[in-house]
Amino acid sequence: MEGRCYGQESQNSSAKWSPPENYKKRVAAFEAKQKKLQGQQKADGKPFSQDGSRYRGLSKEDRAIAERLEKLREERKPKSIPSQAEIEARLAALKEDYHGPVPSTQEMEDRLAVLQGRDPPSQAPRPIHQPPDTRGLLQQTDDLLTQLAEEVSIDEHYCSGVQPRAVSGQNLNDLSRESEDCVSHANLDPKQLEEEKNKLLAEAAAELREENTRQEKILQVAKRLAVLRGQDPEKVTLETYKLPDSDEELDEEEAIQRVLKQLTEEAALDEASGFNILPDQTTQSGFSQQNLHKKTKQESQTPTAIALADSDDSEEHELPWCCICNEDATLRCHGCSGDLYCQRCFREGHTEFDMEDHHTSRYRLSCK
Repeated sequence: MEGRCYGQESQNSSAKWSPPENYKKRVAAFEAKQKKLQGQQKADGKPFSQDGSRYRGLSKEDRAIAERLEKLREERKPKSIPSQAEIEARLAALKEDYHGPVPSTQEMEDRLAVLQGRDPPSQAPRPIHQPPDTRGLLQQTDDLLTQLAEEVSIDEHYCSGVQPRAVSGQNLNDLSRESEDCVSHANLDPKQLEEEKNKLLAEAAAELREENTRQEKILQVAKRLAVLRGQDPEKVTLETYKLPDSDEELDEEEAIQRVLKQLTEEAALDEASGFNILPDQTTQSGFSQQNLHKKTKQESQTPTAIALADSDDSEEHELPWCCICNEDATLRCHGCSGDLYCQRCFREGHTEFDMEDHHTSRYRLSCK
């Protein structure tokens, strides 16, 4: 009875704890696959590696990728890790190398200059110190004259020293003429030298006088034209006009004609634009006033007359000075809504902004 019971219980327990059939099939298929791989490796002559367990269940492509990754990891691993003693020995050797002399700043600058293709600063010449000249203009002139006198005396002494050689030598080239000139000047009497000096001074004074006379004539003509144009003649200078250079060697008459031509052209332009209305013409004869009233009545239909009539109505409420500089007004511009200007402000403002075609009239301060 006991043997039967034990056999029945053992059969029941094995059936109860037995794995499912699918699991058994999967295990059998895996074992068959492993055997197949082992057979292929044996046929190729390659032993089965211990790391083959890592690649179990992988396809050929996946296994090739895994092997490549493993090789890369092995290549990155250091071949030999230095010990603590080796590291200390290397540091000691590096410290011993630095016990030599440290190059100075000058040596490093020289090396850098050589590498850049420049001269070393240590070999370059030092700049010469030149103190500032504190002499006055008069003292500088005196020193220059003294220097010139000393140079002349040296030249005279040299010429007197070469006189015997110049006389005795016969096979000299054309350069001997200079020595002959020096000898002739050295043999002159003091009176002759004084006369020659006075002659040179007189010629220089005459040239200077002619230059001043020419400039004075040009300035007089410019001032006269400024008076005709209604400008202040005291403000006219030679810097306003371009004078001919001395290198051109122009005659005085030609220079004056050039300036007169320039001034005439400017006056013609001003007259055409209405700039040359004189401020000092404040009084006129009764006949001219009557003619002016007649002309005004005849031209009462023109825009200028209408603007004049409007400006007369507003004269009672306007201030009698220039709208720019507050000087006494001499002109009324009908193109600028009847604004009052002086001669200078009207010319500068209208020329700068190209408004030279504006009509103007002379402004008088009404006595009421």
